[in-house]
Amino acid sequence: MFDKAETACKALNVRPVFASQVDGDTVLSNEKSNELLKLIETLKPDMVFTHWPVDSHRDHQVAGLLALSAWINMKKSYDLYFYEVNTGSETMGFNATDYIDITDHREKKKLAMNAHKTQDPVRTYDSFFRQMEEFRGLEAGVKAAEAFIHFKRNATRASL
Repeated sequence: MFDKAETACKALNVRPVFASQVDGDTVLSNEKSNELLKLIETLKPDMVFTHWPVDSHRDHQVAGLLALSAWINMKKSYDLYFYEVNTGSETMGFNATDYIDITDHREKKKLAMNAHKTQDPVRTYDSFFRQMEEFRGLEAGVKAAEAFIHFKRNATRASL
């Protein structure tokens, strides 16, 4: 399992860090929450990207909630960004606040996705991600974009 993630990370030129969870059986517990908190405290990131937890896939729900819990426990000391997976079929209620133009990086993204052969990456990209990138690109005024929800440290919330 780790070899696929490591191959994908090499394609993106990033360093993998694993949070002692198992694909298909991600656990939400005090123990796992504390483990992730300690890992993030050790890494001292400026920002963390995680799954939007309002999602039909349980692993996505749990990953997002664990990251949110760590962010709260660390006194919101870094920027927290949630990303969508398959809006319309998995991700729900996702209202983007920020966009990144990925027009020039789509091939690199597909290369990283192709490391995960068990996820049927070609069909998944063609059936879901391509359309999502183009839709988010329309919203952002570019050819292709990724969308995020930025949980801000001192966000001003609208009131009725």
